[in-house]
Amino acid sequence: MKRIAIAGVSGLLFFSASAFAGVKLVNKDSASHEVKIKCSSTAISSIGGNSTRDLGNGPCTVTVTKTGASATSSGGTLTIKNGGISS
Repeated sequence: MKRIAIAGVSGLLFFSASAFAGVKLVNKDSASHEVKIKCSSTAISSIGGNSTRDLGNGPCTVTVTKTGASATSSGGTLTIKNGGISS
């Protein structure tokens, strides 16, 4: 019985951790981009060319201001390339 309880708690912790997985923003363009980042709050910021930035726990939606391109991730990487964005 003790093993079942431990397995159940371990499973809950695993699913809870994956629900709050971190999101990274990668800019593969040589130019910097102004972006709107919406995770737990919304901010207008920028990301330099050929750089990576941790956004925090997902889900996060990032919009490239200049092109209006947008993508959402709950955990993983959002990539800017040629002014567009994808997950």
